[in-house]
Amino acid sequence: MDSFDLTGRSALVTGGSQGIGREIALALAAAGADVAIVARLPEAVSLGTERIHRPVDSVVLEIEALGRRSVGLVADVRDPEQVRRMAREADDALGGVDILVNNAGATWGETFRMGPLLEMTADDFEECLRLNLKSVFLCSSAVAPGMLGRGRGAIVNLASQSGQAASPNNGLYGAAKAGVINLTQTMSIEWAPAIRVNAIAPGTVQHADRAAVHPYARGRAPVADRVAMGRAGTAQEMAGAVVYLASDAAAYTTGTVIDINGGRRL
Repeated sequence: MDSFDLTGRSALVTGGSQGIGREIALALAAAGADVAIVARLPEAVSLGTERIHRPVDSVVLEIEALGRRSVGLVADVRDPEQVRRMAREADDALGGVDILVNNAGATWGETFRMGPLLEMTADDFEECLRLNLKSVFLCSSAVAPGMLGRGRGAIVNLASQSGQAASPNNGLYGAAKAGVINLTQTMSIEWAPAIRVNAIAPGTVQHADRAAVHPYARGRAPVADRVAMGRAGTAQEMAGAVVYLASDAAAYTTGTVIDINGGRRL
């Protein structure tokens, strides 16, 4: 369908070197967009647990093999100055950003843990919000002026089912993602009609970069017992919804959160 065609548009995907972000970047490119990929360098563990960090180069090559332009950028989306530089570099490389996907985020990382609230510290809380919520504000605020100046743009934020209800043993992440949902709704009002701002709320997603054993797993029931579809989702299934929200097929859709959780029961 022509309304899903992103030819002539440029996208910026944070956390785009691996996992869900990689599949989103490839799906946008397959739909015709030129894509800038953003990832940060590995960092020393100060409190939490080391995570996988894939370089951007391989995804850039995959996108170029699809016949689209691509550029890999290194930036920590928690840092205001690095985010401003990232936005400038994306503009210079692709001639402006028409689509922003705020994908970077995590339930745990090198600087924070997850678990029962009484086991968490103020540092865990602050670092979780920096990565999962503050980054959405910083990146969106960096690209929105350009979109407003051109009179069009689409922002897609990665929320989570954890931000839609109680999230035992994962409360800090749930609070951050609830903030992403509210921020999405506020941006959609303040920046309308030029910029459409929406979110997707994934459930459990299985992909190659997901830890085989979660470092903070607390004996949750298997995914098959918790969702109607009886399985975890795939990164590709998340990417399809992002392409829709970024495209003209969603021209009258803003301030919306699309649940992609397999029919959550618990």
